[in-house]
Amino acid sequence: MAASKICYKKNYFIRIFFVITFLCTGQSMLHSQNQRFYTKSALKKSISTQKSGMIVLGSWATLNIFSGSVGYYSSDNSSKYFHQMNSAWNLVNLGIAGFGYHSASKIDPNLGYKAALDKMQHFENLLLINSGLDLLYIGSGAWLWNQGIKKNDDRLTGYGKSVALQGSFLLLFDISLYLIHRKHTKNLVKWSDQLAFTGNGFLLSF
Repeated sequence: MAASKICYKKNYFIRIFFVITFLCTGQSMLHSQNQRFYTKSALKKSISTQKSGMIVLGSWATLNIFSGSVGYYSSDNSSKYFHQMNSAWNLVNLGIAGFGYHSASKIDPNLGYKAALDKMQHFENLLLINSGLDLLYIGSGAWLWNQGIKKNDDRLTGYGKSVALQGSFLLLFDISLYLIHRKHTKNLVKWSDQLAFTGNGFLLSF
């Protein structure tokens, strides 16, 4: 009878040990699964936003190439050069849009948290750098425009107007895209912070 009680107690403690081990392991796995889920969700939204942005940029570029080509042959004076620059400038924009869309399409949505966060922050940094360049474009365009007026030069006037316009659009585009995309990055960081380990596993706080 005593041997039976000892055996029962031993089995009892073994069962408790396995239950605790299972709970700890299960909670750790659940934490990992939640992190992967939130990471994938945020990264998919990032990819979608990047693609949508490149579609907008490509559409703007296509519209300007078409209207610029028509305007160049149907206008004169500074308007002729305004349309010429619009068309030429947006050939570059169209190439950037195509490359950006292709790059976004190649991003693996199953990246881990750190790799996904790096990708998303890198894209935002590019937008901020581009915003600085956009201000330079606007300033350069305004200077050319002013020089054209002073020198009565239709080419400088037309080019200046075009560069100022294109720079203004790109500034609005880059800042808007940054603000939209920044929400996805903030959500990813917030979700990660909410999945905090405690002594009993993890805590999902709201």
